[in-house]
Amino acid sequence: MQMIPTFWGQFAKGMYVKETPSAKLVVSQFAPFSFGRISSEEGLPAVTRGEVAARDYMVAIQLADIPTIEEFLGNRRVSSGSYPVGGVSVHSLEERPTIDLRNPFDTLVLHITQASLDEVAATHRVPRVDRLSWLFGRPDPVVHHLGHVLLATLDQQNDASRFFVDHVLHALHCHFVSNYGGITLPARPLQGGLSPLQMRKATEFLNTHLDGDVDLQQVSAVCDLSLSHFARAFRQTYGKPPYRWLIERRINKAKDLLEKTRLPLADIAVRCGFTDQSGFNRSFKRMYGITPGSWRRNNG
Repeated sequence: MQMIPTFWGQFAKGMYVKETPSAKLVVSQFAPFSFGRISSEEGLPAVTRGEVAARDYMVAIQLADIPTIEEFLGNRRVSSGSYPVGGVSVHSLEERPTIDLRNPFDTLVLHITQASLDEVAATHRVPRVDRLSWLFGRPDPVVHHLGHVLLATLDQQNDASRFFVDHVLHALHCHFVSNYGGITLPARPLQGGLSPLQMRKATEFLNTHLDGDVDLQQVSAVCDLSLSHFARAFRQTYGKPPYRWLIERRINKAKDLLEKTRLPLADIAVRCGFTDQSGFNRSFKRMYGITPGSWRRNNG
């Protein structure tokens, strides 16, 4: 099993991952504390043992039907029956959630911190969420769809970016605050884009890090803004989310290197912040309609 943060180490222990030969846990390399996929062809050998934790939540999204499952909060059974594909469960970690699951399963698990929910509330100037609540196993099309977007970043990690994952997680946090926390978010976002100084700081930081992986939190900190406020203000200022802006700048830098140097494509990919040449090829083709090699031959 791969090296994983403490939260997932405790989670894997409670879910008997090491004791179940067919069990598999894959954690995001971009947001290693935030989400992972766990599956097993055998189910679990015993009732899982929930641990007392901080005021955080575990959200489970079922990727396959489960014929029979029982869920508990402490000693209280809160759900019993079958869960469909897309069924969502929300567990407060303070309440020692436990599961009796003897059937094969495939589940995307989100670790939602109270701090991330508080940030959304503060940014939109609404009351903080006191508790997330959702009927156990009830489908949620929004969470299911965004969950599959995150799932794609686990399956094809070379094609994703930390910026993109941050945006998807932020969208989920807003959805949880509004639909699971009972807090009404403003129909219109608060007005105001980035100030000229914040624009300069953000673009200078991003341009300096074109060849490396950066996350949304780093750039928002440079601008002295919360992650939620920065993401909204950046999009309002530039007409696109930060991850799209960054990809376009990386591709433009690559195009300049293709035209002015004879560097191999693999070297250009690394210099422009892509994990490998195949990811660079796909991003370049999406933007210009042809591969980098073809563009170089046509413009050399």
